[in-house]
Parts: sequence; C-alpha cells; structure tokens
Amino acid sequence: MPQLNLAWWLFNFLISWTALIIVFTALLSTPLVEKPNNTNAQTSSHPLNVWTWN
Repeated sequence: MPQLNLAWWLFNFLISWTALIIVFTALLSTPLVEKPNNTNAQTSSHPLNVWTWN
C-alpha cells in the first residue's frame, strides 16, 4: 500500500502543477493580446462618435 499512496501523490502532484502552469500561461498570454486591441478600438471609436454628433 505505501507504493500506491506514493504513486497517487506523485500523480496528483504532477497533474496539479501542469494544470496550474497551463492556467497561468493562459492568463498571462490573453491580456497582452487583448489590451492593445481594446485600447485602440476605444480610442479610434470615441473620436468618430464625437465627429458624427458634431
């Protein structure tokens, strides 16, 4: 039984670390792509709205 407990602990340890690495890299990669697009879209859309109303 000690071998089973050790294997189960190692399995859970590796699965949890790989899941954390995948989630961490996904969270780090998405804001870097979305932030410039959102700022460019907002800055380009607001002056157009101001000019159309004027």
